[in-house]
Amino acid sequence: MDFYRHLFLTDGPGKELSFALVYTISIIFTFLSLLTAYSSSTYLEQFVAPEYVGVIFAVAAGFAIVATLLLPRLLRAIGNVQSTLLIMLVMIVSLVLVAFAPTPAITIGAFIIFMGLYPQIYFNIDIFLETLIGNDEGSTGTRRGFILTLMSMAAFFSPLAMGYIIGDSNNLAGVYYVAAAVGLVFMAVILAKFRHFYDPVYTTIRVRDLCISALTSKDISTVLTTQFLLQFFYTWAVIYFPLYMATVVGFSWETISQIIAVGLFAFVVFEYPIGIIGDRHIGEKEMMALGFVVLALASACIFLMGNASMYLWMALMFISRFGASLVEVTTESYFFKQVKGHDSNLISLFRLTRPLGNLIGAIVGSLCLLFLPFEFMFIILGLIMASGAFITLRITDTK
Repeated sequence: MDFYRHLFLTDGPGKELSFALVYTISIIFTFLSLLTAYSSSTYLEQFVAPEYVGVIFAVAAGFAIVATLLLPRLLRAIGNVQSTLLIMLVMIVSLVLVAFAPTPAITIGAFIIFMGLYPQIYFNIDIFLETLIGNDEGSTGTRRGFILTLMSMAAFFSPLAMGYIIGDSNNLAGVYYVAAAVGLVFMAVILAKFRHFYDPVYTTIRVRDLCISALTSKDISTVLTTQFLLQFFYTWAVIYFPLYMATVVGFSWETISQIIAVGLFAFVVFEYPIGIIGDRHIGEKEMMALGFVVLALASACIFLMGNASMYLWMALMFISRFGASLVEVTTESYFFKQVKGHDSNLISLFRLTRPLGNLIGAIVGSLCLLFLPFEFMFIILGLIMASGAFITLRITDTK
């Protein structure tokens, strides 16, 4: 959420902007984006073979990287409010086209556009938030912690709503229609309450500067790698975990939605306490390494879960997200302790690890499905996550 925070100068927020409004649009958009996330891979199987689903996600991730680098140009041209409305309008049209599915080519193309644009809305929201905070750096941690908690709660309810919408009739298309309707609510709030937002001065991201900044220190390059691995895990958790449960295990979407929701609840429970422990007690290094160990074991255990009950799946997903919470909080905390306010290129690169992890994760997943039985993929994922525990040992601990 801090991607553009150090890419512009701040003169002050618009008259009608408030933290409550920024929190509101954050909740709405998190609900929208995760409403479709976990069923998309299964929905796309109607148009392509399973091993090519990852290719579609990879193309979308590549588009997201390009869009991220180009977004400052749009911001300078028309401002943040207009950019947010334009991007959301294109997303809504894309969602309707995905749901209506006139042809496979149009459906896949619209899905790629939606997946490539939705990360940009998070950056638009970040501009609203950080412009509102202004120079009050002392409140940044509190504000970010609160907004992450609210977003985690929205993330918890999204899969439950997804399961209700899909229902026994397997209405996967309905999820996209509902997401489009939520997008209209998001636009209504922006139009009603954000019209007088005062835009800061935006600067352009230079790819060459990003690459040079990544090599400035061993600690920075290491934490960028661990963040990339976490995003790699999230990619498989969104694409292949529900796909496996739906197509191989044979769970209904109502059951899958409950399993996913229980897993996501771990973020609500653990993220804030982990941050406090990292600041006051044992530092980030140990917890980061532990998180990767938990992710490795939980991922590999899916290999053995073919005939397991729903409750065992819930327990495993909860444990896996506990590991993800450890890695997510500690990587963010450690990174922002290492960089200063003027290190805009490093912060930009840190945020680009999300679409990059999506890109590589989707490609690797597709290759695995081409050459391996589905369940063996999770052994591969476990080994990749285990490498994160060893990589973490390279960083200098803060405690």
